[in-house]
Amino acid sequence: MTETEESYKAAVDGGNCTVTAKGETYNFAQFHVHTPSEHTIDGQVFDGEIHFVHKKVDGSAALVIGLFLQRTDAADSEPAVDVIVDAMSDVTLDSSIPMTLGSYSELIGAYVEQGHVFNYAGSLTTPPCTEFVDWWVVRTPILISSAQFDRIEANLAELEITDDGKNARPVQPLNGRTVTTYN
Repeated sequence: MTETEESYKAAVDGGNCTVTAKGETYNFAQFHVHTPSEHTIDGQVFDGEIHFVHKKVDGSAALVIGLFLQRTDAADSEPAVDVIVDAMSDVTLDSSIPMTLGSYSELIGAYVEQGHVFNYAGSLTTPPCTEFVDWWVVRTPILISSAQFDRIEANLAELEITDDGKNARPVQPLNGRTVTTYN
């Protein structure tokens, strides 16, 4: 994991991770966290959202899988989030640290199997906001403890670009885009 002035980002070191959708293959590039969510469902804003960013080898398109984060009073939460939060706390602007997330496909698959997935053509949510993203947003949120979420916000608050731990672009209008729902 690395820390930039804008975010904490993690990428695959050695090996590979690919996603195939609509006949196109994308390589995993990095993931990062936004608070609050940059997507809504029926107007509901979630506490956070993790974006798993994939890009075509030639850089001509991206596929992003979005997983919502929802704060809960329960003490237990997704173990992968513990790994992410610990890494965010340990990394500094001038360093990178290794992190073992475990099975990426199992993490995503567990939430995809619990509910709907929404798909639409859109843009990156950070500058330059290029409109070349195939978005896949999973309806079922990852439940995380309030303590974990507070740590995420505290870490994000240290970044220059955030607004007191908030780093999400406001929800954008559909502008005629079609959102497809998969069960």
